[in-house]
Amino acid sequence: MSINSVGGGTPVTAAQIQGMDLETAMMMVQSDRANNLEVQLKGQLKSVADRNAEIANLNKLLTSLRTARPSGSDTEATGKISTTINEDAVKAGLTMPTGKDAPKEVKNKNGTVTGYDVKQKTFDTWAEEIKGKIDSLSSTQQMDMLRMQSLSNKRNEAFELMTNFIKKFSDSNAGIIQKM
Repeated sequence: MSINSVGGGTPVTAAQIQGMDLETAMMMVQSDRANNLEVQLKGQLKSVADRNAEIANLNKLLTSLRTARPSGSDTEATGKISTTINEDAVKAGLTMPTGKDAPKEVKNKNGTVTGYDVKQKTFDTWAEEIKGKIDSLSSTQQMDMLRMQSLSNKRNEAFELMTNFIKKFSDSNAGIIQKM
């Protein structure tokens, strides 16, 4: 097996290393390590990007709710939200009030729901819930960034070790050829 055939995504086994010279075996193991770290780093990057998108969606929802919230201090005052904002609130897992505090459907002449009347206290509850979710996601995001930095450092170290192996292997071969 040549060095160029390493890195297909399958783990290195003892059977593959058997019968190889030390440099090739070390190169194969180090290449496998580097590839595994690369896969982990890509997964971590996707996780960070997904969390960023989730935070952006929650911020957008929070802005929409703040815009629709009735002004003043009357907690029973109502403001209108669109069906899209209501769907986003449900998707975000916000607490949906029940009974007399539940959002009231607003329908057009055809009977189609065009939005919901929501009480001010519900807007305030939702805003607090969203802020809590954003804070939680931001904390998790910080931990993800630390893990991503660690993976990046390990990957760079693995590639540096691979480069050193290649250089030593090349220098060794050059020395042998030169002596011949």
